[in-house]
Amino acid sequence: MKKKLSKRAKIALIVLASALALLLLVVVAGVIYINSKMSMLSRPTSGSYSIAESIPEDEELSFEHLDLDYIDVMENGGNIAPPEGDVNVHEDITNILLIGSDEREENKSDTGRADSMMLLSINSKDNTWKLASFERGVGVSIPNHGDDWLTHTYAYGGPELLLKTLRDYYKVDVSKYVRVNFTVFEEGITDIGGVVVDLSEEEAAYMNDIAGEDKWEAGEARLDGPTALVYARIRHLDSDWKRVERQQEVIQGAADQIATLSPAKINLIADKLLPMIETNLTNGELWQLAFKMPALLTSDADQITVPDQDYCWGINLPSGRSVIGCDFEEEAARLDAFLTGETYVRESES
Repeated sequence: MKKKLSKRAKIALIVLASALALLLLVVVAGVIYINSKMSMLSRPTSGSYSIAESIPEDEELSFEHLDLDYIDVMENGGNIAPPEGDVNVHEDITNILLIGSDEREENKSDTGRADSMMLLSINSKDNTWKLASFERGVGVSIPNHGDDWLTHTYAYGGPELLLKTLRDYYKVDVSKYVRVNFTVFEEGITDIGGVVVDLSEEEAAYMNDIAGEDKWEAGEARLDGPTALVYARIRHLDSDWKRVERQQEVIQGAADQIATLSPAKINLIADKLLPMIETNLTNGELWQLAFKMPALLTSDADQITVPDQDYCWGINLPSGRSVIGCDFEEEAARLDAFLTGETYVRESES
């Protein structure tokens, strides 16, 4: 014999069912909302990047198609060979290459160069993030072009050739990327409210020379987008390694600033900038990152520059160009130790 529910029990079930339905509706609406944001991102298409004939400093690049599938970086390349060995793969670590390219939005036909190359490494086991910056002047072999700067692999073959070169030379497990150009960088930094950096006296003087007025002084300063770009690209004041440190400081400052913004403000910025950002991350991968970001943004990132400046040397190429030389096997081991949190000791010092 079935037992009838009391009136109070029926009301409780109706309330529970209504609450679950409302919760489901909120979740579905949230999924639709986030997916709509993800769909705004620019996605690479087959043949969207192709090879440059040359790398002129002041002329527009000329491109023709290049199939990068299974390409050998040493094929018709130079003499700077990658080290032997497999790529270092770690189950709990996700690596994404952040590419800052030097073309602007109005010059969409110009692939440009990878002005900034930073590896965003996320450890899902301990919810930490790290930044590893790659020195752009390191010499590598580029198919059909010989030995040249690492930064030029992007112009010659787009993100895929750059990613493959990093995998081959530094044995780092990276196949995903996010690319922003100068326009996105400037507008994004301005829209989030700028970034706070610590200017040295030399940097402040350099910025004042660019501005044509005594606007900056040593100490903490908040920079808007265009000014942050000038700061991040300072190259003749000291060294390229210091330039990389400035870029890392700007990235950390941007992360700190974003963590202070309201959801409404972030939504407005996303609507404006997402269509100008390119990535090959899938929506599923972006969902995973979305869940991790709130926890990650509350902490600072450990940072490193590859290779180590103290263990580099100069190489003069037949073309007259100078590139940075390093022991790629040592640097690959050093980078892997940094990403996994291990202590690295060079063989020469052990």
